[in-house]
Amino acid sequence: MAFPGGRDPVFEVEAQVGKNRLVVRLWGDIDEAEAFRIGDAAVAAMERLRPGFDMLSDLSGVTKLPEKATGQLQRIVEAARTKGFRRGVRVVGRSVEAALLFERRSRLLGHEVHLAFSLEEAERLLDGGWP
Repeated sequence: MAFPGGRDPVFEVEAQVGKNRLVVRLWGDIDEAEAFRIGDAAVAAMERLRPGFDMLSDLSGVTKLPEKATGQLQRIVEAARTKGFRRGVRVVGRSVEAALLFERRSRLLGHEVHLAFSLEEAERLLDGGWP
């Protein structure tokens, strides 16, 4: 799949129905238009999940994220609250800037997430190793 302009995709959104989990993976340089597509995909994927679902967002591959793009985080969080979101884990990595932007925006929204340093650690936490 390629987006207009010939760019490769910079995200993947998956509703893991069996685990009742929304998984959002982001990588590369994300622009505002791509952030909007990420928001659309995440909100649509929530429709497949039951109340009490978990969210796992993997930002470890993000290299650039404009501050305006974090507005989609608010949209996703509000939709998740409406749908009965339970808990979340955010995988942080290469882009300290992106991680800080998401953390600041999350705090403003009152959206608490546990941080993990790998996808494997995040999955372990959600699969039963919650502190």
